[in-house]
Amino acid sequence: MKREIAEGLYRTGDRLPTEKDLAERFGVNRHTVRRALADLTAEGSIYVRRGSGAYVREGIICYRLNSVATFNETIEGLGRCPAQLVLAAETQAADDRVAERLELDANAPVVHLQTVGDVDGLRVVYARRWFPAARFPGVADAYRETGSAAAALARYGVAKLVRRWTLIAARAPSRHVAAVLGQSEIQPVLRAEGLNTDDAGRPVEFVLADWAGGRAQFRVED
Repeated sequence: MKREIAEGLYRTGDRLPTEKDLAERFGVNRHTVRRALADLTAEGSIYVRRGSGAYVREGIICYRLNSVATFNETIEGLGRCPAQLVLAAETQAADDRVAERLELDANAPVVHLQTVGDVDGLRVVYARRWFPAARFPGVADAYRETGSAAAALARYGVAKLVRRWTLIAARAPSRHVAAVLGQSEIQPVLRAEGLNTDDAGRPVEFVLADWAGGRAQFRVED
């Protein structure tokens, strides 16, 4: 069912077959069908209207927050197609917050990227990312070539990108963020502020990411 939704056999707003019909089609009992629909609901692929049935949700994804999963891995794990693009890149002096997060001296040089993440061609997240410039010279080009922070940092010997912490809050988007995400300014976004480290615990990436509120939800895992 997940594959058929991803391939467009069932489109946004379509009502899925009944539990009885699905049980007959796949040759399983209704309890198994109910469990599968519950899993699809938890992932954000569908939603259930009481007394009406299950429907394909509008572009929403369920993004796993754990210690190691990256954007591309998470989206591919849902059977969907991820893409990341760099909108802008510059080297700048770290402000107080960025320097503190990356454990750098005040005004140390950092590479600042503005990126977007798409799922099946739908824009879901706009992010600002900072990397220590001394350790990762040319990281902007590596990100453009690989389409992934983890893959870009792997070129510098970072074998694993580890999420140390993430803070999430709802907020109103700026006009710029709303335009990049292609959504209304009155629709909230989910701001995810996070710090990623290498496997030795050294900070390598500080991120401020704005997720389209109507297209994403988070699932926190161990």
